[in-house]
Amino acid sequence: MRKKQFLLLIATLFLASVLYAQKDDTFDKHEVKVSVGDPFLAQVLWTYNPWGDKRNNADLYVNVSLSYFYRPVKWFWVGGNFINYFGSNISYTWREYDVDGNYKDFSKSKMKYCAVIAPEVRFSYLNRDAVILYSALSGGICFENGFTTRRYKYPEINYFFQLTLIGVNAYVGKTKNFFLGGEFGFGLKGFGNIHAGYRF
Repeated sequence: MRKKQFLLLIATLFLASVLYAQKDDTFDKHEVKVSVGDPFLAQVLWTYNPWGDKRNNADLYVNVSLSYFYRPVKWFWVGGNFINYFGSNISYTWREYDVDGNYKDFSKSKMKYCAVIAPEVRFSYLNRDAVILYSALSGGICFENGFTTRRYKYPEINYFFQLTLIGVNAYVGKTKNFFLGGEFGFGLKGFGNIHAGYRF
């Protein structure tokens, strides 16, 4: 009798685990989103580097990113971002002398721009049909086209990081595949950004 009860208990636990796994597998595993943010920290680092080299004072003013995430389990995402920073035109002037002491003045104008490729991991701590709260960490490489006052060359390659302290996705529509949201954090992507996306 005890043997039958033991086998029944094992079968029940196995069936419950299978049903739970099937239930947990119903969530959407893919996500694409577009974000717009204010890269305040990126502006500061662009204008002044750690060695005191003051750069041109035309600041970056907006970043736009395209992201893709894969969700292997319900509380964890892994993916990447392609981020573009756009800014105003920057102008550079300099004077070059020849061996006879004659000189010629030059000027160059260029749109300030930075492109970032950054992998990201995300951890959610609230999962509901209508809303998700999460935190995230991303890091990567950015390619800048700007000049500095000491080094007249481009592009420059620098490092990128972003810590998202809190992010939210609010799902809308009949199937709740579309979402709107925002993030608050610290890093080169900015202190705050808003986004829209689609999960499938």
